[in-house]
Amino acid sequence: MNDDRYARHQLIPGWDQARLGEAQVIVVGIGALGNEVCRLLALSGVGRLLLCDPDHVETSNLSRTALFTAADLGRNKAEVARTRLQQLAPEIQLEVRPKPLVHGIGLAELRDADLVISCLDSRSARLQLAGRCNLVRAPLLDGGTHPWGGEVRPYLDPDGPCYGCSLTPGQRAVADDAVSCLNREVNRPVGASAAVSALIGARMSLIALRYLMGPSVPSASLVVDGLAGTTRQVSRTRDPECLLHQPVSEVRKLTVSHLDTLTALRLTLPGDAVPLLWENPQENPEASLELSDHPSDEPLKSLGIPPREILPVYHCEVISFVELCSPSD
Repeated sequence: MNDDRYARHQLIPGWDQARLGEAQVIVVGIGALGNEVCRLLALSGVGRLLLCDPDHVETSNLSRTALFTAADLGRNKAEVARTRLQQLAPEIQLEVRPKPLVHGIGLAELRDADLVISCLDSRSARLQLAGRCNLVRAPLLDGGTHPWGGEVRPYLDPDGPCYGCSLTPGQRAVADDAVSCLNREVNRPVGASAAVSALIGARMSLIALRYLMGPSVPSASLVVDGLAGTTRQVSRTRDPECLLHQPVSEVRKLTVSHLDTLTALRLTLPGDAVPLLWENPQENPEASLELSDHPSDEPLKSLGIPPREILPVYHCEVISFVELCSPSD
């Protein structure tokens, strides 16, 4: 009997199990589509998965999610997924962030990941993730479903088009999405099924695995029509008017982590420098974006700053950037 877990993988031409085992992938959104992508990547032997989702398991999830059961109702989706994935693939490293994107995943984490995968369900969330990936030139694979099909959109070239490039300026400004589990205009769910989630999740996972192992990946988006049984490619071009293509300038590393206080951060900066937040703390959405306006003894974590975040700093009428690093980094 062959006791190599990945023995059959090794028979696939071009498969590189060692390279997969070294890969780090971030998955944002652990609903029906995220379930399928995480499950397939874990079974394939991807070395490290970082899962981000603030939502909790609901009864309506159970018909479409292989990793959730009725016993998980009310629990965080990412934490439940970690438990199940660890059972499926004990060798892989799993970490979860049960928070919204900006408070859950630091920009340096996105930058250093081999691939970021978006399994989100709204236009506004996709735009936010695309913008953060573009800040650090991180490769992004996006997918979405509709009742009888969906799309798979590779944005793997930092100099190529992004999700925002496919939208008009008006669409970028509206929190609505045609490929979404929620009809934002009327605020009610739309139809979704396990079969479609599995279909789109498998296509996303196949592209992700090819990209992680090195073979070339088509840059065109895939539009899947489950009723017609067809898949067509749609080429994308970069929109020079898209405002999401604004990578951060040179970043200075600090020996300060998100567990340290605002005082510790201030001591590493010029006295009149103003460190800024990307987004207000969840608990206080009306709070100032200027960190100087918050209590100096507060840990940065309590202000919604994730591990390895890159923060903007305003000084002498110029914005620069600093990266939070623990001593072990």
